[in-house]
Amino acid sequence: MYLLFLDESGKPGDRSFALGGVAIRAERWHLLRDEVHAAFEKHGWPLDKEAKWHGIQTGEVPPALADELFSALRAAPITCFVVILRPLAGRQIEELARFFSDDETTYATALMFIAERYQRFLADQDSYGTIVLDSRQREVDDRMRRFFERLQEEGTPFTKLERIVDSLLLGPSHFSLGLQAADLVVASTLAGRFHLGDASRWSKQLLPRFHSHPSTGVVEGVGLKEFPARSHGEDPPPEKLFDLR
Repeated sequence: MYLLFLDESGKPGDRSFALGGVAIRAERWHLLRDEVHAAFEKHGWPLDKEAKWHGIQTGEVPPALADELFSALRAAPITCFVVILRPLAGRQIEELARFFSDDETTYATALMFIAERYQRFLADQDSYGTIVLDSRQREVDDRMRRFFERLQEEGTPFTKLERIVDSLLLGPSHFSLGLQAADLVVASTLAGRFHLGDASRWSKQLLPRFHSHPSTGVVEGVGLKEFPARSHGEDPPPEKLFDLR
């Protein structure tokens, strides 16, 4: 059984928005915990205190600890997934605009991309999994539960999500080391995509931990997706949007 901890960076109405996180086999959870706690202890950081991207940006988290945390994530047995959406660009493309019609739809689009990639990963591992998502507002949480329940029942245009069991689990991030790890992965990936500096260095450091195509080793489009893509002249036609391979 796998756990996929998800977090977001930015807002669905921003120029760019990211959703993603880290998957880990339940019985190996302690290895992630041990790596992160070792980094905390080395730098005198309380084990019960969050060390998140916002703290790195404001300087609350010392640079040496930040470096140690990304090294810990690189060493841990995690698999990373991140979807980067460009809502403003998407709304300018007629056949893609429906995926970005409002903030809730944009968020649902990101979750759908993630769920499909997680399903493919679980199939490759011949395993099952669940999703742990950071709690926001009760009304929003309820809407996301209902959306995900429909997604489980109906699947996406290309995939049934039969390996993702039950529905979303939601909890405050300060109670979950997994959600804190997801925050670091997603925020550094989004920032590193558009800016040089530490974020770019950390995102490159984490790249080997991203899910990749089992035959080619390619990460883009599998564990890491940008939509609409900037690197090509156009995106796939709408009927191929969810095709991972």
